[in-house]
Amino acid sequence: MKKLIALASAAVIAVSALPLSAAAEETKLPFELSAPKNVSMVWLEGNDSENTIEIHYAQSNEMSAWSSRKGAEHKKVMRELNEMGYDDVWVEAQIDWSIDTQDDWKVNEYWLTGGYDSEYHQHLGDWAYIDFNCSDEITMDGWIFRWMGNIEDPEDSFWYGVHNDDEDIPGWKDVLKEGQYDIIKGEDASHAKIDLTKHTIYTRVRWLVTVRPLEGDDIHIPSEWSEIAAIGKDAEKIEPLKKGDIAAPVISDLRYTKDEFNGYPVIAFKLAVDDKLAAQVAQVSGTRGGISLEVEARVHGTTEWVGLQGDWIVKAGEMTSALQNLGEKYKELKTGTPLELRARYCCDQPERDEFWTDYSEIIGFGWQELEVPELWGDINRDGSVDGIDALLVLKEYNSVDIMEEGSTLKPEEAKIADVDLNGKIEPMDGTWILKYCSMRYINGEEITWFDLIGKEGVPTELQGEVDD
Repeated sequence: MKKLIALASAAVIAVSALPLSAAAEETKLPFELSAPKNVSMVWLEGNDSENTIEIHYAQSNEMSAWSSRKGAEHKKVMRELNEMGYDDVWVEAQIDWSIDTQDDWKVNEYWLTGGYDSEYHQHLGDWAYIDFNCSDEITMDGWIFRWMGNIEDPEDSFWYGVHNDDEDIPGWKDVLKEGQYDIIKGEDASHAKIDLTKHTIYTRVRWLVTVRPLEGDDIHIPSEWSEIAAIGKDAEKIEPLKKGDIAAPVISDLRYTKDEFNGYPVIAFKLAVDDKLAAQVAQVSGTRGGISLEVEARVHGTTEWVGLQGDWIVKAGEMTSALQNLGEKYKELKTGTPLELRARYCCDQPERDEFWTDYSEIIGFGWQELEVPELWGDINRDGSVDGIDALLVLKEYNSVDIMEEGSTLKPEEAKIADVDLNGKIEPMDGTWILKYCSMRYINGEEITWFDLIGKEGVPTELQGEVDD
C-alpha cells in the first residue's frame, strides 16, 4: 500500500508538468478561460457528516456572462458553437486537496478523463473531486469530505477502494496518511475524522472545459489552478464585512421580456460585477452568509417603490424580475408600462447584523426616454417614417422571434421600433409605421403618433407629458 501511495505521489508531480494535447492547444473557446478565484471553505460542524466542508469558488465576469447567455439565449449560443465546429461546450469545477502540507496534491492524469483510462477502466475514488457544479453565478459551492466509508466493513469500496485484476481504484484509506485522521468507533461502524483543531486542509480549484466537436472525440481543457485556500489549525481568520465596504449595484439596459409570471410581465436588466464585489460575495459565502440583490420598481410618475420577485443571486449579465407585486398594487399592469428600477445589496453574515448598501442609480423604460417623439418609428434616422423602417421591423421580428438569432437593432433603435409600446417588436409595429407614413407623408395629414394609436399604445397619463 505504501508503494501505491508513493506511485500516486509521483504521478501528481509528473502530471503537473504534462503539456496539453495538440487538440486542446488549438481549440478556441467562446470565452477567455481564467482560473477560479476567491476560494474559501467552512466546516458544517457535523450537520451533514463528521467531516463535511462547504467549499466556495468564483468565476470571472466573462465566464459568468457566457453561461448566463447560454441559458437565456440557448438556441442562439448553440448556433454560435455550431459555427465554431462544436456540438456543445460545458464547464465543471475540479477540487484538489492536501492535508497539513501544500505539496501532497491528489490530481493525476485521470482527472482529465473522468477517471477512465483508454480501456475505460476507472482509476479514481470518491476522494477525487473532478466534476463539481459550474453555473452562471459568480460564486458557487459544493460539499467535500462527506462520507469516507465504514472502516469495519472490509468490502466498503469508499474506504478500501477496489483492487483486483480488472480495476485499481484507490479508496480513502489509500490517499489519507496515518496521523491525518482519527478513527471514531460506533456500534456497527467506524469512520475517519479529520480533526480541524489539529490539522489543516488545503484546497485549490480549476475549471475543466469540455468541448464536444461536431466530429471527433471530446477535448478537455483545464484552466490554471486557483490560489490555495485553507481551513483548520493554520488557516487565516477573515474579518467580516461592514457597512460601506460594498458598493451600490450597477444596473443597466432595462427591458420587457416575452415571459410572464402568474399573468404579469417579466422585466430584464443587466448587472455588472467587478472583481472586488466577486471577492466579497465569495468571502461572505465562505462564512455561510450571503450577499443578495434586492430589486424595486415603480410606475413612472409615481413615488412608491415596490419590491420585486426574481433573480437575487449575484451573477454577471442578465437578471430578471417579475412585476407581480407591482401589478397587484395597481390591479393591472401591461407590458410596455413605463417603469423605473433601482436595486441594492443585502449582506447577511453569521452572528452579525445584516446591512444594506446604497441604492443603484435609477434606470427607466418608456416613452419619456425618447428625445424626438414625432419621429418614433424612424429606425434608420433618415428624417422620415417610411417603408424602409417597416422592413427593418420585419427583419428584427424574423431574427428575434422566428429564427431566435438575436437582435439586429441597436438598443436606441429598438426603442423607436416598438411604436405601440407593448414591449415587443412585431409585424404590427410595421403596420403602424406604414399607416403613419401613408397618412402623414402621402395624404399630408398633420397626424401625430398620439392621434394614430393613442388609447391603444400610449398610457393616458403620459400623453400630455410627451406632447409637452
